[in-house]
Amino acid sequence: MSERKDLEAVEEAAPGDPSGRREMEEPGRGRMIAFRVFAIVVSLSLLVLMVFSLLEAVIMWLSWDTLMSFIDDLPAGDEIHRAHFNIVGIVSWALVTGVVVQLRKPERRTAAMLQAVGIVVAGMAFYGLSGTITEWLTEDVAPVVFVLILAWLHPRARELVKMPRLEPRMAGLVALAAVPWLVFISNQAILQWRNVAGDTHAEMEHWATAALLGIVVLWCGLVGSSDHSGWRLPAWIAGLASIDYGLHSLVFPEAASNASTSWGVAAVLWGFTFLVAAIARSRSGGRTTRPSRTRDS
Repeated sequence: MSERKDLEAVEEAAPGDPSGRREMEEPGRGRMIAFRVFAIVVSLSLLVLMVFSLLEAVIMWLSWDTLMSFIDDLPAGDEIHRAHFNIVGIVSWALVTGVVVQLRKPERRTAAMLQAVGIVVAGMAFYGLSGTITEWLTEDVAPVVFVLILAWLHPRARELVKMPRLEPRMAGLVALAAVPWLVFISNQAILQWRNVAGDTHAEMEHWATAALLGIVVLWCGLVGSSDHSGWRLPAWIAGLASIDYGLHSLVFPEAASNASTSWGVAAVLWGFTFLVAAIARSRSGGRTTRPSRTRDS
């Protein structure tokens, strides 16, 4: 047990270096203060802006009659957007958790920081290209700028841009899921970029959000497969997002952007399998490769 904890501590202190010899540069006091203050500001801002979005991942499992009973201005016709509201919730949880966990021991949360960066950059692409440049600047660019500044101030900022090693089993599962998810992303993005007149899903940028879900699963799965410190959070986000989407598709198959029965089942099975691989990796000490045997000098 003590050996496992030692291995985990080594991976947290020096991701990608099982020997633990790589020295980590400590950020300056001023930079660390700036990071902590900015992390608090960004976390609170996202929580305030996305509080209802976070709830959507839960309430979109309720019957529409139940929702209408406690949400006064919810139109009956909005039920066609049920899956998209659920996806908004999934994406919001992925973004918010990646930022909020930076409030405590950020040097052990580089994977979560990458998780948030990947989501806002992908969101910038999907939302920016689907609307006018004015709408993008006023509605979508602020979270992107805030998260990127937070990453720049991060105490392990240099680690964020270094090529990591990947855990073979988890990376293989991500590669297996890449083809169907990329097809899904492409289909949803095309629907958004066409922006057919009268398409309420396109007007509300719901197709773009659905495409972003695919990015969340693949990107978080990839980061969760890496040796970046704190890899467990993105790994669990990827698995749970796939499970949630698959189950929602099975329960509400008529909702736009939800998968067919076979693909819904596949998404659930993949999510569970990925989580099992993450748990197995965690129990083995969180390593991506077997540490090399070295003699003490």
